[in-house]
Amino acid sequence: MIQKRNLDDQTYQSIVDAAVGRIPWLCPDWTDHNSHDPGVTVLELMAWYKEMQQYQMNQVTPALKEKLLKIAGVRRRPASPARCTLTLPDEGASYLPLTRLETPEGIPFELLEEVPGKRPHIGRVQVAGVELWDDMVRTGNLTFQPFAFGGRGDSTLRIAVDTAAQPEQRLWFQVEEPPGVPRTPFARPEQQPRTLRWSLEGYGQAEPLRDETHSLSQSGCVTFAVPEEWPADEAGLRWIQVQQTDPGCEETVRLSGLSAARWSAVQQETRAKSHSFAAPPEDCWQGRIKDAMARSSVLAVFLRTEGGWVQTADYTPTRSADGLSVTMNTKTAAQDGGDNVTVVCLDAKHQDDLLFDASGLPNESLYLNLGGGSVLTEGFTLWCETLDLDGEVRLLPWRCVDDLLTCGPRDHAFVYDPLRETITFGDGEHGAVVRRGRGAILVTDMTLSLCAGGNIPAQAEMRFTEDGSPAENSAAAGGADRESVSEAAARFLRSLGDTEKCACAADYEHLAKTTPGLRVAAAKALPGYDPTEPTGISRTPTVTVVVVPASGQARPVPDERFVAEVQRRLEQRRPVCTKVRVAPPTYEDVYVSLSLKTRDGVTQDKIRALLERYLSVDGVGIGGVIRPGEVETRLLELPGVLQVRKADIRAPGPGCYRQSGGDIRLPRRAIPALRELRLEQIPEEFSDR
Repeated sequence: MIQKRNLDDQTYQSIVDAAVGRIPWLCPDWTDHNSHDPGVTVLELMAWYKEMQQYQMNQVTPALKEKLLKIAGVRRRPASPARCTLTLPDEGASYLPLTRLETPEGIPFELLEEVPGKRPHIGRVQVAGVELWDDMVRTGNLTFQPFAFGGRGDSTLRIAVDTAAQPEQRLWFQVEEPPGVPRTPFARPEQQPRTLRWSLEGYGQAEPLRDETHSLSQSGCVTFAVPEEWPADEAGLRWIQVQQTDPGCEETVRLSGLSAARWSAVQQETRAKSHSFAAPPEDCWQGRIKDAMARSSVLAVFLRTEGGWVQTADYTPTRSADGLSVTMNTKTAAQDGGDNVTVVCLDAKHQDDLLFDASGLPNESLYLNLGGGSVLTEGFTLWCETLDLDGEVRLLPWRCVDDLLTCGPRDHAFVYDPLRETITFGDGEHGAVVRRGRGAILVTDMTLSLCAGGNIPAQAEMRFTEDGSPAENSAAAGGADRESVSEAAARFLRSLGDTEKCACAADYEHLAKTTPGLRVAAAKALPGYDPTEPTGISRTPTVTVVVVPASGQARPVPDERFVAEVQRRLEQRRPVCTKVRVAPPTYEDVYVSLSLKTRDGVTQDKIRALLERYLSVDGVGIGGVIRPGEVETRLLELPGVLQVRKADIRAPGPGCYRQSGGDIRLPRRAIPALRELRLEQIPEEFSDR
């Protein structure tokens, strides 16, 4: 244990007394040690100053805490903007990416994708021949099971869409999360808890280009390419069909919403954005930028020659409804396969706040004038006039870092202070110094966000700033301010209880339950047990982990995909020379015979539900012990049960045995399951006869 050293171990009076006590040894001629003596007054002043220094030196400041956390490998999480989806009418104006929207409170949002003027829409939805679209639109809260509709297990979902002549068709699926154990986030795009078969009716089977839902396991979009040969029906609609070929071992899919016209938006305000091109040598090369900001921005165009980047005014911008085109002569551009043209788009309203003069002094600090917003540092870059290694002054990119102390004397880096809205450069020892000059610093990429302040509720009356058109929005979520030092320290302390290595049985169980993309209801590690051995006793170091999926089924058993995901995770973290086997559970039938003295209102269904909760993975657990005494206690806790006259519990399966006290021990992989209940209820008025 590292003992914290106390640097503030002296009081003001003890410092004064120690100093006055040294006077006879240092200056014997000084004989007046009273407070009225000017020398003693100076000593008291120095004692006061020393006490203040000791106090400050003994404090663990936030800056010191952050450095200690970095040594431990913990960095503060950056700020993140809120995100939402927009629902627009079937027809309207078209919008480019980065088109601005605002709420009545003035909170800005920007589109992340292009919105066409004629938007695709859903015309019909069928499941097992039943029309559902009218009910979904009218009620807005219809939840249904597309692959188990009406009790069937093989129903098909059919969706009719108007593709609106778009090259891609997106469908938004609102998936209802099941109760109980939440699903851990997916780690890979190819993780699929079930197998679905998608087809375009009249064309054939089709694989989605992108599936954010992971086979309808979470809400998101599924995107298809629209082939020209895909025929439409009499109403001009094209049908998409989806069938479930393998249901998996987890939840049943439940949908509560469908949409063909949902568009993503993020709570941010882009003030500077750069676009780079690899242009061939041409007299009239043309570069296109398809976003709304470029169409109305102030431009700064740079050409990379053999000597480096230089700003040029020899270009022709053409602004249109489709964005911006820049035409220029690129014959002098360097042709080495890299980017040689950069177009920087600056917000016209804030262009004066994006170009700075440099003094050339160490630790130069500049005020950004952000108006209360925070910069998203992951894409924050500058171009500065910099003294290069060969002695030439060139325009070079500079990046935002957390701390200049980790930078060398030639690292082109700066730090951002969100509280003061400033950026600070290095001193020549920790971080380079910007070359002195007018307009030497240009902000090339900067996006602002309100972060946590951008989390707004649904239907916030959002409107496009271009034409004032309204947009229905879902709740914006995910916005968060930059993590504070205290929050990072608390997260570090919590992480000390987690592990990514298998050192004990609890580690195997924890890692199995946190397998990405799965809903693991329970896991039990069995050291020294090998289910492939006849006796169950492993001849080599082996740990068997029994896993149970979270499912609505009566006796859930993991399928091959589920087992393979857990096996993959444990194999990467097991000790050397130790085998890991992931196995499904077995279920042991339990027969219960009860004789109870009860009041009115105690039904057999209530008794059965109580027993099923106890005889399950959440009650007895995997390889647990059935205790009749505990069953009697739980029955007596049920309102209306007055007396348990008889409680006979039997588990006749192989491997189950009754102990001397009457408890029943199950096999190591077994979970009890109620098979039969015989119940005799004696009413209270007949109990004494």
